[in-house]
Amino acid sequence: MNDAALMEDPIRSKIRTLPFWQGPLTLTSLIGGLCNKNFVAENQSRKFVVRVGEDIPVHGISQASVENAMRAAAGIEVSPALRYANSGISISDFIDGRHLLPSDLENEMVLAGLVSRLRELHQSKVDIGPLTYFWPFQVVRKYVRFCRDRSSLSNAELDLLSECASSLEHLVSPFLPVFTHNDVVPQNAMLDVNGRVYLIDWDYGAYGHPFFDLAGITANADIDAGIDAKVLELYAGSANSVIWKQFRIFKLIVNMREMLWGAVQELTSKLDSERVEAGMASIYPDEERGYAGYTELNRKRFHRNLAEFKTLYG
Repeated sequence: MNDAALMEDPIRSKIRTLPFWQGPLTLTSLIGGLCNKNFVAENQSRKFVVRVGEDIPVHGISQASVENAMRAAAGIEVSPALRYANSGISISDFIDGRHLLPSDLENEMVLAGLVSRLRELHQSKVDIGPLTYFWPFQVVRKYVRFCRDRSSLSNAELDLLSECASSLEHLVSPFLPVFTHNDVVPQNAMLDVNGRVYLIDWDYGAYGHPFFDLAGITANADIDAGIDAKVLELYAGSANSVIWKQFRIFKLIVNMREMLWGAVQELTSKLDSERVEAGMASIYPDEERGYAGYTELNRKRFHRNLAEFKTLYG
């Protein structure tokens, strides 16, 4: 797509009309998002990130809740400062840094920074508008039905996912819901030039279970299994057998959610395929491009972690 065509993009035109800007504005596409569109904006010698999203009922995404989550997260400084948010368009401060890579989690300072942001998030008291509730077991059940109705994935695979989700849900201990991110993949964390970690992308920000966030750190990154112990130590100080089992339960439900999310996106996403493939290549260069590659990546993770869980707990 050439620059002239991009300039005629109605999304860019809408961004330019926002009352936030003063003077000339430069917009550059930001590659990487698999569920919304993002741009780097330069205005008055400052840089911002512009995120453009919409309600996506199949994923339970409501832009009103997303914007409230962004305001709350920015207010406790676990996310970049939010300068504007309305009708699915948000403007946040640009972070001079980069997205995390799975290998970054092997750096103790980076890992400690990410776990600290999650602990600050979970300990916060949200007082900025309503938030949704995120229960991953229900999300998996909804995705399974959606995929079954559209003959996506094999029935045998869907039956296994459904049965596994139900069995694991009964093993969850009582807990206190907290403010959670619910999409802790490496690309949703930023490392600035000063070494501070920030959480970004609040499509699924909601009340939920803290272990879904914690388990997401390693469930979404193929790294040494010893990092799990470091995550729990940094978050809780120590971990007994009960905590370890809960953590592993949530690693599995993270895998299932991500696998099915990819399958649902393949059926429903309105993003152009070139953007999705470029985003997938930038995040997972060794995997098949597009949502099918994301589904398969997480299918392999699920089966690997399920085998370990069965070895440990029967």
